[in-house]
Amino acid sequence: MTRQKLIETNGIHKALDKNKILIRLKNNYDYTRLNMIGKVIVTEKGDRIGKVLDVLGNVSDPYALVMLTNNIDLNGKKVYVELPFTVRGK
Repeated sequence: MTRQKLIETNGIHKALDKNKILIRLKNNYDYTRLNMIGKVIVTEKGDRIGKVLDVLGNVSDPYALVMLTNNIDLNGKKVYVELPFTVRGK
C-alpha cells in the first residue's frame, strides 16, 4: 500500500517564467537522499500545482525548481512536497 507524506516548504520564493517557480525548502531534510526530482507539489488543500525539476542551492538554503502544471493563484498559499512511501504488511 502506498501513502503520501507531505513536507512543508518555506513557500514560493520567485516566479521565473510563466510556468516555472522557485520554492524555498526547509533545511531540516536531506533532499539528496529523498530524490526530489519528479515529486509533486501540492497546496494545503491538496491541489496539485506542479512537479520538481531540480533541487538548487546548498544544504543550509535549498530551493526547488518547479514546473507548474495548473494555473492556480498561489499568492499567500502554503505549498508542500508530496512524498510517496510504502506501508509494509505484517
